Amino acid sequence: MKGVQEPDCKAELRRLLAKGPPIWVEDKYGFPLPDNGDTHVVALWFSSTNEEKSAKLHGAVEGDEREKLWSELKELLQAMEDDKDEVRD
Repeated sequence: MKGVQEPDCKAELRRLLAKGPPIWVEDKYGFPLPDNGDTHVVALWFSSTNEEKSAKLHGAVEGDEREKLWSELKELLQAMEDDKDEVRD
């Protein structure tokens, strides 16, 4: 969640906004999804402890709260773009 709320750069914010604020652990190489319609990993298994834990990110927001955050971040990105344009003029 920190990467969404405090991005290091506009490019990172743009990438995050393409999909919206993350909810689940995701890595297309480390956790590839099968071609069966699955949209995310729901659990991670830790072999050292033989434990299974939720793949949901701590602090992730869903539903209306996620949509509100997504909208605010899009506005932030637009404001950053507008500032960049003003500096060029």
